[in-house]
Amino acid sequence: ARVFKHTAQREIAVNQGISITPVREALLRLVSSGALQAAPAQAFMVPVLTNSGYLEINQIRKNLEGMATAAAAINITQERMGELSRLSNTFHEAKAAGDVTRMLQTNYQFRFQIYDYAEMPTLVTMIEQLWVRAGPSLHYLYLNSVEPFQHQNVYQPLLDALEKRDSTESYSAICQIIDESTSYLKQQYRH
Repeated sequence: ARVFKHTAQREIAVNQGISITPVREALLRLVSSGALQAAPAQAFMVPVLTNSGYLEINQIRKNLEGMATAAAAINITQERMGELSRLSNTFHEAKAAGDVTRMLQTNYQFRFQIYDYAEMPTLVTMIEQLWVRAGPSLHYLYLNSVEPFQHQNVYQPLLDALEKRDSTESYSAICQIIDESTSYLKQQYRH
């Protein structure tokens, strides 16, 4: 697990051009959300996410993200579909290029644009908290692996379901995406 000691906190503050106090407050908020753990001597560390912990988070994510996606399907418009298609294309371009950092950023933008279309801000906050908990482990695994389906458009079935405004199919499509990601990352844990 990576440890953020006081010197690392100071380095973050300097790089961002801010004092150390807001950096420490942000780290404490991450502790309260479960993304970091407090360690002795004003240090913070990224907790190790166990396989069972990851599976539990994903089970909850499927329910919450499924609910948000189903609600988004009801609220979808042609303009919103255009924005989702643009974000999906950007994600797949980054994926095909092997640009993991950009891929992760655009994946987040795509998914949370859908969840925002649900117009349920409390639900979106809950989903984001689960992403924050799983994020460091996912980032590490993606940075240290090569995805076998690099050129596959993983979001097309989801986009098709949303365009039809089909809540049930949209719910199933997002659950399928989460299941496929879980299966892929479980393979990486074994290596």
